[in-house]
Amino acid sequence: MGDNKGMILEEREGILILSMDMPRNNLMTADFFREYEAVMERVEKLAAERAYKGLIIRGAGRHFSVGADVEALAERTAAEFTDGSSLPEGHIRQKHFFTFLRELPFPVVSVVTGFCIGSGCEIAANSHYRIAEENARIGQPESAFGMLPALGGIARTAELCGIQNAYELVMSGDLITAERALAIGWADILVPKKQGFQEALALIGHISENTEKFVPCRYRSYIGSYPDERGERI
Repeated sequence: MGDNKGMILEEREGILILSMDMPRNNLMTADFFREYEAVMERVEKLAAERAYKGLIIRGAGRHFSVGADVEALAERTAAEFTDGSSLPEGHIRQKHFFTFLRELPFPVVSVVTGFCIGSGCEIAANSHYRIAEENARIGQPESAFGMLPALGGIARTAELCGIQNAYELVMSGDLITAERALAIGWADILVPKKQGFQEALALIGHISENTEKFVPCRYRSYIGSYPDERGERI
Protein backbone atom coordinates (compact mmCIF):
# COMPACT_ATOMS: atom_id res chain seq x y z
CA MET A 1 0.00 0.00 0.00
CA GLY A 2 3.04 2.20 0.33
CA ASP A 3 3.95 4.81 2.90
CA ASN A 4 3.58 8.50 3.60
CA LYS A 5 7.12 9.46 4.58
CA GLY A 6 7.49 8.28 8.19
CA MET A 7 3.90 7.03 8.43
CA ILE A 8 3.98 3.56 6.90
CA LEU A 9 0.55 2.18 6.03
CA GLU A 10 0.32 -1.46 4.97
CA GLU A 11 -2.37 -4.10 4.58
CA ARG A 12 -2.01 -7.68 5.76
CA GLU A 13 -4.86 -10.12 5.14
CA GLY A 14 -7.51 -7.45 5.43
CA ILE A 15 -5.92 -5.65 8.39
CA LEU A 16 -4.53 -2.13 8.02
CA ILE A 17 -1.24 -1.59 9.87
CA LEU A 18 0.08 1.90 10.58
CA SER A 19 3.70 1.99 11.76
CA MET A 20 4.69 5.44 12.97
CA ASP A 21 8.33 6.00 12.15
CA MET A 22 8.86 9.73 12.48
CA PRO A 23 12.09 11.28 13.82
CA ARG A 24 13.11 11.36 17.47
CA ASN A 25 10.89 8.52 18.66
CA ASN A 26 7.76 9.98 17.08
CA LEU A 27 8.19 13.37 18.68
CA MET A 28 5.01 15.21 17.74
CA THR A 29 6.38 18.14 15.80
CA ALA A 30 4.47 20.04 13.12
CA ASP A 31 5.86 17.54 10.60
CA PHE A 32 4.53 14.63 12.67
CA PHE A 33 1.02 16.09 12.80
CA ARG A 34 1.10 16.91 9.08
CA GLU A 35 2.04 13.35 8.12
CA TYR A 36 -0.29 11.80 10.69
CA GLU A 37 -3.25 13.78 9.37
CA ALA A 38 -2.39 12.84 5.78
CA VAL A 39 -2.18 9.12 6.48
CA MET A 40 -5.36 9.19 8.59
CA GLU A 41 -7.17 10.93 5.75
CA ARG A 42 -6.08 7.96 3.63
CA VAL A 43 -7.38 5.52 6.26
CA GLU A 44 -10.71 7.33 6.36
CA LYS A 45 -11.07 7.05 2.57
CA LEU A 46 -10.08 3.38 2.56
CA ALA A 47 -12.64 2.63 5.26
CA ALA A 48 -15.34 4.19 3.11
CA GLU A 49 -14.31 2.24 0.00
CA ARG A 50 -14.18 -1.32 1.34
CA ALA A 51 -14.44 -3.50 4.44
CA TYR A 52 -11.40 -4.18 6.62
CA LYS A 53 -10.98 -6.43 9.62
CA GLY A 54 -9.24 -3.77 11.68
CA LEU A 55 -6.48 -1.18 12.08
CA ILE A 56 -3.34 -1.59 14.18
CA ILE A 57 -1.38 1.50 15.22
CA ARG A 58 2.14 1.06 16.57
CA GLY A 59 5.47 2.78 16.88
CA ALA A 60 8.00 1.42 14.39
CA GLY A 61 10.79 1.67 16.96
CA ARG A 62 11.07 1.33 20.71
CA HIS A 63 8.46 3.95 21.60
CA PHE A 64 4.85 4.53 20.61
CA SER A 65 5.42 8.29 20.88
CA VAL A 66 7.36 10.51 23.24
CA GLY A 67 4.69 13.19 22.92
CA ALA A 68 4.60 16.73 21.64
CA ASP A 69 7.41 19.16 21.03
CA VAL A 70 6.26 21.41 23.89
CA GLU A 71 7.92 24.64 22.74
CA ALA A 72 6.65 24.24 19.18
CA LEU A 73 3.18 23.37 20.49
CA ALA A 74 3.04 26.47 22.68
CA GLU A 75 4.15 28.69 19.80
CA ARG A 76 1.61 27.14 17.43
CA THR A 77 -1.18 27.45 19.98
CA ALA A 78 -0.42 31.11 20.59
CA ALA A 79 -0.35 31.81 16.85
CA GLU A 80 -3.59 29.95 16.11
CA PHE A 81 -5.71 31.19 19.00
CA THR A 82 -5.38 34.86 18.20
CA ASP A 83 -8.76 36.24 19.27
CA GLY A 84 -10.27 33.30 21.14
CA SER A 85 -13.61 33.66 19.38
CA SER A 86 -13.49 30.33 17.55
CA LEU A 87 -11.40 27.21 17.23
CA PRO A 88 -8.80 27.34 14.43
CA GLU A 89 -9.60 25.21 11.39
CA GLY A 90 -6.24 23.47 11.76
CA HIS A 91 -7.08 22.36 15.28
CA ILE A 92 -10.53 21.13 14.25
CA ARG A 93 -9.00 19.04 11.45
CA GLN A 94 -6.30 17.72 13.74
CA LYS A 95 -8.78 16.73 16.44
CA HIS A 96 -10.97 14.98 13.86
CA PHE A 97 -8.17 12.65 12.85
CA PHE A 98 -7.70 11.64 16.48
CA THR A 99 -11.31 11.22 17.54
CA PHE A 100 -12.59 9.65 14.30
CA LEU A 101 -10.66 6.47 15.16
CA ARG A 102 -13.37 5.31 17.52
CA GLU A 103 -16.05 5.75 14.84
CA LEU A 104 -14.34 3.54 12.26
CA PRO A 105 -16.41 0.46 11.30
CA PHE A 106 -13.70 -1.96 12.43
CA PRO A 107 -11.64 -2.39 15.62
CA VAL A 108 -8.73 0.01 16.06
CA VAL A 109 -5.97 -1.41 18.28
CA SER A 110 -2.99 0.59 19.54
CA VAL A 111 0.08 -1.43 20.49
CA VAL A 112 1.66 0.61 23.28
CA THR A 113 5.40 0.23 23.73
CA GLY A 114 7.99 2.36 25.47
CA PHE A 115 6.78 5.90 26.07
CA CYS A 116 3.20 6.71 25.13
CA ILE A 117 2.95 10.32 26.18
CA GLY A 118 0.85 13.41 25.54
CA SER A 119 -0.75 13.53 22.11
CA GLY A 120 0.59 10.03 21.49
CA CYS A 121 -1.38 8.88 24.52
CA GLU A 122 -4.45 10.52 22.94
CA ILE A 123 -4.04 8.45 19.76
CA ALA A 124 -4.06 5.31 21.90
CA ALA A 125 -6.95 6.51 24.07
CA ASN A 126 -9.07 7.24 21.00
CA SER A 127 -8.51 3.70 19.72
CA HIS A 128 -11.04 1.04 20.65
CA TYR A 129 -8.42 -1.13 22.36
CA ARG A 130 -4.97 -0.69 23.87
CA ILE A 131 -2.50 -3.54 24.21
CA ALA A 132 0.31 -2.46 26.53
CA GLU A 133 3.66 -4.19 26.61
CA GLU A 134 5.14 -4.52 30.08
CA ASN A 135 7.84 -1.91 29.43
CA ALA A 136 5.36 0.82 28.51
CA ARG A 137 5.03 4.12 30.35
CA ILE A 138 1.83 6.07 29.75
CA GLY A 139 0.94 9.64 30.63
CA GLN A 140 -0.67 12.98 29.85
CA PRO A 141 1.93 15.48 31.10
CA GLU A 142 0.38 18.54 29.42
CA SER A 143 -0.71 20.07 32.75
CA ALA A 144 2.94 20.38 33.78
CA PHE A 145 3.32 22.88 30.92
CA GLY A 146 0.13 24.83 31.61
CA MET A 147 -1.95 22.99 29.00
CA LEU A 148 -4.53 20.22 28.85
CA PRO A 149 -5.03 17.37 26.36
CA ALA A 150 -7.06 18.86 23.51
CA LEU A 151 -7.45 15.99 21.04
CA GLY A 152 -10.13 13.93 22.76
CA GLY A 153 -7.87 12.63 25.50
CA ILE A 154 -9.78 13.96 28.50
CA ALA A 155 -13.19 12.60 27.52
CA ARG A 156 -11.83 9.27 26.34
CA THR A 157 -9.65 8.77 29.43
CA ALA A 158 -12.66 9.45 31.64
CA GLU A 159 -14.69 6.92 29.65
CA LEU A 160 -11.96 4.30 29.97
CA CYS A 161 -10.79 4.88 33.54
CA GLY A 162 -13.57 6.74 35.34
CA ILE A 163 -13.56 10.38 36.42
CA GLN A 164 -11.24 10.04 39.42
CA ASN A 165 -8.53 8.07 37.63
CA ALA A 166 -8.76 10.34 34.59
CA TYR A 167 -8.46 13.42 36.80
CA GLU A 168 -5.36 12.05 38.50
CA LEU A 169 -3.76 11.01 35.21
CA VAL A 170 -4.43 14.32 33.47
CA MET A 171 -3.88 16.77 36.32
CA SER A 172 -0.85 15.09 37.90
CA GLY A 173 0.99 14.70 34.61
CA ASP A 174 2.66 11.60 36.07
CA LEU A 175 3.62 8.62 33.95
CA ILE A 176 2.11 5.29 34.94
CA THR A 177 3.30 1.75 34.31
CA ALA A 178 1.60 -0.67 31.95
CA GLU A 179 0.46 -2.65 34.98
CA ARG A 180 -1.19 0.43 36.47
CA ALA A 181 -2.77 1.27 33.11
CA LEU A 182 -4.35 -2.19 33.08
CA ALA A 183 -5.53 -1.89 36.67
CA ILE A 184 -7.38 1.40 36.13
CA GLY A 185 -8.91 0.36 32.81
CA TRP A 186 -6.81 2.44 30.42
CA ALA A 187 -5.20 -0.67 28.92
CA ASP A 188 -7.23 -3.70 27.87
CA ILE A 189 -4.46 -6.29 27.65
CA LEU A 190 -0.98 -6.54 29.16
CA VAL A 191 1.65 -8.65 27.40
CA PRO A 192 5.41 -9.20 27.64
CA LYS A 193 7.78 -7.13 25.54
CA LYS A 194 7.65 -7.64 21.77
CA GLN A 195 4.36 -9.54 21.89
CA GLY A 196 1.97 -6.64 21.42
CA PHE A 197 1.72 -6.75 17.65
CA GLN A 198 0.95 -10.46 17.48
CA GLU A 199 -1.61 -9.98 20.25
CA ALA A 200 -3.25 -7.22 18.21
CA LEU A 201 -3.48 -9.50 15.17
CA ALA A 202 -5.01 -12.22 17.35
CA LEU A 203 -7.53 -9.83 18.90
CA ILE A 204 -8.67 -8.49 15.54
CA GLY A 205 -8.88 -12.03 14.18
CA HIS A 206 -11.03 -13.08 17.14
CA ILE A 207 -13.41 -10.14 16.71
CA SER A 208 -13.66 -10.69 12.95
CA GLU A 209 -14.41 -14.39 13.34
CA ASN A 210 -17.02 -13.91 16.05
CA THR A 211 -18.76 -10.71 14.98
CA GLU A 212 -21.00 -10.32 11.97
CA LYS A 213 -20.75 -6.52 12.06
CA PHE A 214 -18.51 -4.40 14.26
CA VAL A 215 -20.51 -1.63 15.94
CA PRO A 216 -18.11 0.98 17.37
CA CYS A 217 -20.26 1.96 20.36
CA ARG A 218 -20.34 -1.68 21.48
CA TYR A 219 -16.57 -2.09 21.44
CA ARG A 220 -16.38 -3.26 25.06
CA SER A 221 -18.65 -6.24 24.43
CA TYR A 222 -16.40 -7.73 21.74
CA ILE A 223 -13.40 -8.20 24.00
CA GLY A 224 -15.28 -9.95 26.81
CA SER A 225 -15.00 -13.36 25.16
CA TYR A 226 -11.42 -12.90 23.97
CA PRO A 227 -9.22 -15.82 25.11
CA ASP A 228 -6.67 -14.93 27.73
CA GLU A 229 -3.81 -17.17 26.59
CA ARG A 230 -0.85 -14.85 26.13
CA GLY A 231 -1.40 -12.01 28.55
CA GLU A 232 -3.66 -10.48 31.16
CA ARG A 233 -6.82 -8.60 30.34
CA ILE A 234 -9.60 -6.74 32.10
